[in-house]
Amino acid sequence: MIRRPRRSTPATLVATVLLALCVLTAVAVVQSLLGQTPILGLDQLLAVTSAQRWNSAATVAVAILLAVLGVVLLIAALRPGKPTVVPLAPMEYPDGRPGADAGVRRATLAKDLATTAGAVAGVTAADVSARRSRITATVRVAAADPAAVPGQVRDRLEARVAAIGPSPRPTVRVRARADANA
Repeated sequence: MIRRPRRSTPATLVATVLLALCVLTAVAVVQSLLGQTPILGLDQLLAVTSAQRWNSAATVAVAILLAVLGVVLLIAALRPGKPTVVPLAPMEYPDGRPGADAGVRRATLAKDLATTAGAVAGVTAADVSARRSRITATVRVAAADPAAVPGQVRDRLEARVAAIGPSPRPTVRVRARADANA
């Protein structure tokens, strides 16, 4: 089970452009119905477009630009994003039957591991990033023996990762920095 995020950026861009065109058209129609000069009149639009030829440089450039934009939006929509859920190891019932597939959100995993790292004696702050293959913890240390703290944090995090059981099991990396405030 690997959930991937929705591709909302390309959809948002296309929807925003379409919304702007619809609003512009609606405003022009309402202005015409009220007897005012519309923002975008049909005469102005026809004057601009009728002067262009299909093989003119401006028309070809606009067509190429729109085609490239369309391809970029299509690739962005089809390309898979970073997984939002990390799969957990397959579970089995005591009689050997396969259990349910399960997963944990990357953000939840990182938050849980940051809490675990922050509970180690001598750690004043912990920041954890969780990826599928690696967990990186950056801790601020204010302890009597700051060299021993990263090893303790690594041991604690590896034990917690083993208890959670992501599949495949990520490697744990710990970076320690001295806390200037302590």
